[in-house]
Amino acid sequence: MRIAMLGGTFDPIHNGHLELARGFARRLLLDQVILMPTAIPPHKVKTSMAPPDKRLHMCRLAVQDDPLFTVSDWEIARGGASFTVDTLQALTAAQPQAEWFLITGADMFLTLGSWWRFADIARMATLCAAPRDAQNAAQLRAYAAELEQQGARCVVADLPLMPVSSTALRKALAAGEDTSRWLPVPVADYIAREGLYTTKKAMNTIMTDEQFVDIIKGRLTERRFHHSLEVAKEARRLAEKYGADPARAYTAGLLHDILKDTAGDAQLQILKDFDILQDDVEKQAPKLWHAHSGAVFLEKVLGVEDEEIIRAVRYHTTARAGMSLLEKILYLADFTSADRDYPDVDEMRRQVEIGLEPAMEYALCYSIRDLVDQKKAIHPDTLAAYNEVVMKRI
Repeated sequence: MRIAMLGGTFDPIHNGHLELARGFARRLLLDQVILMPTAIPPHKVKTSMAPPDKRLHMCRLAVQDDPLFTVSDWEIARGGASFTVDTLQALTAAQPQAEWFLITGADMFLTLGSWWRFADIARMATLCAAPRDAQNAAQLRAYAAELEQQGARCVVADLPLMPVSSTALRKALAAGEDTSRWLPVPVADYIAREGLYTTKKAMNTIMTDEQFVDIIKGRLTERRFHHSLEVAKEARRLAEKYGADPARAYTAGLLHDILKDTAGDAQLQILKDFDILQDDVEKQAPKLWHAHSGAVFLEKVLGVEDEEIIRAVRYHTTARAGMSLLEKILYLADFTSADRDYPDVDEMRRQVEIGLEPAMEYALCYSIRDLVDQKKAIHPDTLAAYNEVVMKRI
């Protein structure tokens, strides 16, 4: 028996998901495709996504008349973070005689090598993706060749894809636009009946720093949790010194590393679930992922609406040109918090007392030198931030 798994938030499931699965079913002669809605968010916090039970029900409605599909509630019932390797282990243990395939989107496929326990994933399933266009096809095939050198089995298939995303659908539904082309009829009817995606939740108006502390304590190691508290204190101190809002700075400090201890594939899953694309440098730099996925998590999962806090979290690792005062304060607080102990930390702390601009230049120089010494790529945002600081000084 040949079985494929297609996972995702499915918020909502749409015809693009189904056509991708059907295309691979035809190409690979699959007997069954299992749709696996993820359990994100991993903690019991209200989210801006449809609740898990409703996403699960929409999946069942979408394929109720198609015998190719089975909908599994395994990840939702299990709760917690959804790790692909755990799910595949459970599925293959239940049907050890089956030949397994894992279907992913094109962008997620290009990150598979960095997923948690990738070797185990590759051992259990053939990895499948369909390119968006000719250029993407070349990227996928080149990356597939790299994965195959590591022992993976890959299928990159040219399939007709529908140009639709769940993010675009949610926006269209909120705006009252016609989405009938993209949604299975029973799913569209259910969304209308339940009033899904018609309002935006504003959780940050009711969540306090104390609640945020509880959330990060549950997500971080003890060491990382202590670091976040120290960054929050330092960000508040710098905000008071340089005229920013101390309360917002403290909140940004608490939340800046919210996904730092989350496994890489779970971080990528969050970006995928909300159709967020990584640039080429990010794809090859896992240490940057937590900032991008963390900002998405704050906005899309926790419902934080303060755009400046979200941006500060987003750019606290790379910096960028045109940073706001709060963004600079968080960036520097992450360098100078009381728990930090690295070469040049004393000089970094001296610079931050002199002024924000000298401190930004020193911090950016330190980061760039460190990356050069490690022969790693430098993110374009970091270079843009450095150039901006230097040109202001000249």
